[in-house]
Amino acid sequence: MTRALLAAAAVALMGSAAQASTGNDVTYRGARVRVAAAAVVDFRALARHERAEGPAAETEEAPEPEGKEDPDDVVQPNVHFTVPSPLVAPVSVTRTASFPSPYVSGSYAAQPDLPAVGTTKTETPPDTNGAVGRDKLMVPLNSNYVIQRKSDGAVLSRVSMTAFWAAVGADNPFDPRVEYDPYSDRWLVSAADNPLLSSSLILYGISDTADPLGSWHLHALHSDETGATWADFPTLGFNQSTVAIGVNMFGASSREYVRGRLIVLDYASLRDGTGGNPVGIDLSGTFALMPAVTYSPTEPTLYCVEQLDGPSATYRFWALNGATLTLVGGAPRTNPLGPFGSPGGTDLAPQQGGFAISAGDDRIGSAVFRNGHVYYSQTIGMPFTAPGFALRTAVQWVEVDRNGAFVQGGRIDDPLALPWNGRHWYAFGSLAVNARNDVLVGFSEFESDDYADAGYAFRSGSDPPGTMGAPVTLKDGEGTYVKRREDERNRWGDYSATQVDPSDDLTLWTIQEYARIPVGNGDLSGRWGTWWGRVGGGSPLSPPRCVVPKLVGKTLDRAWHRIAAAHCRLGDVRRVKAAERQRGRVLRQSPRPGSSRPSDTKVDLRVGR
Repeated sequence: MTRALLAAAAVALMGSAAQASTGNDVTYRGARVRVAAAAVVDFRALARHERAEGPAAETEEAPEPEGKEDPDDVVQPNVHFTVPSPLVAPVSVTRTASFPSPYVSGSYAAQPDLPAVGTTKTETPPDTNGAVGRDKLMVPLNSNYVIQRKSDGAVLSRVSMTAFWAAVGADNPFDPRVEYDPYSDRWLVSAADNPLLSSSLILYGISDTADPLGSWHLHALHSDETGATWADFPTLGFNQSTVAIGVNMFGASSREYVRGRLIVLDYASLRDGTGGNPVGIDLSGTFALMPAVTYSPTEPTLYCVEQLDGPSATYRFWALNGATLTLVGGAPRTNPLGPFGSPGGTDLAPQQGGFAISAGDDRIGSAVFRNGHVYYSQTIGMPFTAPGFALRTAVQWVEVDRNGAFVQGGRIDDPLALPWNGRHWYAFGSLAVNARNDVLVGFSEFESDDYADAGYAFRSGSDPPGTMGAPVTLKDGEGTYVKRREDERNRWGDYSATQVDPSDDLTLWTIQEYARIPVGNGDLSGRWGTWWGRVGGGSPLSPPRCVVPKLVGKTLDRAWHRIAAAHCRLGDVRRVKAAERQRGRVLRQSPRPGSSRPSDTKVDLRVGR
């Protein structure tokens, strides 16, 4: 889901119904939307039925829409930056502090790149996300919806995404989201269905209890009753009175952006199982509007944030009260961290073995309201002055007040990184904030001499403003990732998730994507994986060591898997002449077996040919 860069000029907004101005604020109201379908499903029963039913028909992967048009109807290439508008000198940006981020207290696999249940079809990208409950984790990806035990990550149940939403008429759902509400003890989910088609649906649901393995009330709306547009990239946020889903609307049978839309749901009605009395607010010019997850049982306003333009460092701040949406201040805000670019749609992020990976764009990846402020994160392209291709990507995090005014922020960024020099790129960031204002930011890491890793960084609420601890690798990548789609992009992302543990409101979790060992060679050989990390909630674990396994005599495939399982990394592989019985097997290795090295140490092999 990419978009072209907007020009520095702000885009005019038009509401779907009445539009009013209060002081400098601009207010929009929508219209009631009909619920097209509703159903009650039981997660355990779906899993049992799907296992018994056997393989199902495969569906095509969702195609990708083009980006949003700029105000002059000229689409700029995603890989280029617009020359920035003149700004005041940016404030000092602390990229990473000298202090380390704490190591995790828990770490285990979430979902691997497996086919959807009942099929042989894998998905790209996974759209990494997940949520943390009292005793369970939920990981809904584009392939499968998985429930895990929180204590050790054991998989309790799994259904395909298609089976989960089938009862409300969905047959090609995509872009899943999930949040856990610690005040109502409910799980909230959203998705979209049938891209490019006039039958496109917006999907949403709520669990009936705190147990995601139990029953759910699911609902579907027509994205557009006229069939003229279809919905893409649903976002999800809530407070105790309202649930909001933002979508981007594209022309039917085309990939051209038309407008943004916000679906507003009455939370009390949703909890009662009666559909949420949905209201749709159409907004010309909004893109990837992100409602905040509200960590307060009493906050009446649901705040939303929207990235507007990187070269002018502008964003918009919105307030939703009931079904009334207000553009706070009536105009964009300027981020004093300074200009940046969008990575664009072309593969830019480096990895070992070549074959760069798409880093997505600069839309906001997550937003939370905590202790009177809103925090958000996004991927940015750096440096902002580059007239051509981005030299690196970074993750930007921002804190604003209830009026949308900048409070603090920073960039998780290696200013020396280039596409070829082995320094770190960061992308697909998400964040969470706990009761003490500690912040955890999760992301993927990329560099030219390593495989794609999962990582995170942490700041304490008592740290100096704008500072962030040094990044930590959560899960080392295991192989080169090449999994191109029909548009030839090597897709990753499109987002990730970072969450607060409801059990203590202090422990922080993140679920991030990393590259697994490929299967075969070629454009579809790559395999992603997703990994949970927990910070707090117990003593930090000891960082893993690479204990080099014995590999001589093993096939290359088996040796590679043993290397990854030992927290090492496959290094240089050279083919040498060997007797017939030794062909395809490891003849020599370095370092020697049994030696203990830092995690991700390369193990070089000589393999018979």
